[in-house]
Amino acid sequence: MQFAILGSVTVHFANGEPLAIMRPRQRSILCILLLNSERRVSKEYLAGALWGTDLPSDPGGALRSNLYGLRKATPIKQRLQTGRDGYGLALHEDDVLDLHRFQSLAQQARAAQLLGDVDAAARFFQRALDTWGDPPLADIPNTPIMQPVISELLEHRHAVQESLVDAQLALGQHRELLPFLMSLTTAQPLRERRWEQLILALYRCGRRAEALDTFTRARRLLVEDYGIDPGGPLQHLQQLILAGDPMQSLAPPVPRERVDADAAREPRPHQHEVPRPPAGVPHQLPAEPRHFIGREAELKVLTDVANEMSPVGSSPVVSVLCGPPGIGKTALALHFAHKIADRFPDGQLYIDLSAFGPATDSVSIQQAIRSVLAPLISLPEPDTMTPAAYANLYRTTMAQRQILILIDNAYDSAQVQPLIPAAPQCMVVITSRRKLTGLVTSHGAHLTTLDVPSRDEAEALLASRLAAHDLDIDSAALSEVTEECARLPLALVIAATRAVAAPTVPLCHLAEELKSEQNRLNALCGGRPSDDIRAAFSWSYKRLTSAEARMFRVLGAHRVRDITAADAGRLADVPTLAATQALTGLAYAHLIREYAPKRYHFDDLVSAYAAEKAREEEDRPPDSTTP
Repeated sequence: MQFAILGSVTVHFANGEPLAIMRPRQRSILCILLLNSERRVSKEYLAGALWGTDLPSDPGGALRSNLYGLRKATPIKQRLQTGRDGYGLALHEDDVLDLHRFQSLAQQARAAQLLGDVDAAARFFQRALDTWGDPPLADIPNTPIMQPVISELLEHRHAVQESLVDAQLALGQHRELLPFLMSLTTAQPLRERRWEQLILALYRCGRRAEALDTFTRARRLLVEDYGIDPGGPLQHLQQLILAGDPMQSLAPPVPRERVDADAAREPRPHQHEVPRPPAGVPHQLPAEPRHFIGREAELKVLTDVANEMSPVGSSPVVSVLCGPPGIGKTALALHFAHKIADRFPDGQLYIDLSAFGPATDSVSIQQAIRSVLAPLISLPEPDTMTPAAYANLYRTTMAQRQILILIDNAYDSAQVQPLIPAAPQCMVVITSRRKLTGLVTSHGAHLTTLDVPSRDEAEALLASRLAAHDLDIDSAALSEVTEECARLPLALVIAATRAVAAPTVPLCHLAEELKSEQNRLNALCGGRPSDDIRAAFSWSYKRLTSAEARMFRVLGAHRVRDITAADAGRLADVPTLAATQALTGLAYAHLIREYAPKRYHFDDLVSAYAAEKAREEEDRPPDSTTP
């Protein structure tokens, strides 16, 4: 069957016979399911996508009614998947979706561009645009959930349209393009690339004065209406035209044979010469962690996710690493990112959102985007754009790049979503102390929760740190230190640092020091906040609600290891429902682990910190406030 969603939603049989879907709501449901083909969407997501905040009195019943009507109106019964986790639409091998065809043709066009075949690129770009209907995206509901989807799809269309014009200009079609470009700059005055193309077409038509006048109009609009100067490429084009640069006049496209011959004549680097990365390609990853040990299962999961990348997909693959403080999320993410960096020829971006740390505020969207885009494009002055405008600029810049993006230390899904591009050739790896389940719903993210390493892996991590400084390793003391550190990677690294700093002190002395519950956290205190286990826990504690923080202290005061929600309610003197909500919040923040329904476990080091916070609360003056 043939499905179309880029205009009005239509369905055709393989022989071209159309199928009538009369009800707008049914077309909208089919459109949302097709946009998420091969992926389940929850009932809540589907209801929100359809109705936004204007939900019917019985959203579940309304969904079932419309799905029933959709099944009767279209032969999709074999494709529709239903279950407790929501709905999905699995396309058959011979099914055709216009969105997939658009993406595939655009990818073929860009491949032709890279090979220097401008004529083929123009043909593929045109065929990609021909898949769109008019009006575009007519049956996608304009709800808060679907608005970003609409924006991303239209952004892809604009990018392909601009690439087509580039190819047509290279083929000498500047005269034919003038009316079209004039109408586009009127309809889309903020897209500077449109102005560049119009100015270049005018110049190549011998209308140099009009080209310069068009630049003046573009600059006046940007400065007077939006308070920003034209970007670097547009200003550079003006300077070339003022100088009468002949390079901006029409030149025939370079034949494919010439490209191959030139490439063959390029001098090869000497055997020991280190090749330099292409100019403008960002390599922002921090250094790979030394002495990285284990995590084979998690690395396999991440690699499998990376292998799901497809240039004809509808969105990038997103992988979230979550877990408690000090579990090694960033180390694993960096190790993996360096391992696959060569898959991304356009570079790697690193964004530290600093949601958990000594700073009082997380990094804003504007700050994050400016930091990673500064090497790539000319940016407007700070405070001249809204967060939404920055997010659009970020998506536009990423649209045609194949980039690995590592987003570290995130707080929640809302903070991360503007930093996930629409480009299917990108991969996004996110670390967070919280579960970020919202990204599973909105972007189909793969969620990996890190647990403490095995005993062997933890001992190997500690031993590798000690061996790197030629310290003698007492196997019995090594095992004791590992267990007293609860196999937590950060605690093991701090313990190793202490041992290295005092090489003449036997490791067994550190093991004895760690056995004291009253002194354990002090023993795992380094010289910096990042090397202090107490500080690491405190950054999560400060993010708790008052009810969650109180439950945390109550469990610490009673030295609880395992507990049910009902027992926690009795200890805290709150109803079971309130206890469950507080425990759920603690589990979401990975300060406690729900190992069975409504049964929770406190790890040793976190429990010691909770007991310490409980003692502090007891000693606090009555007028003091707590989290």
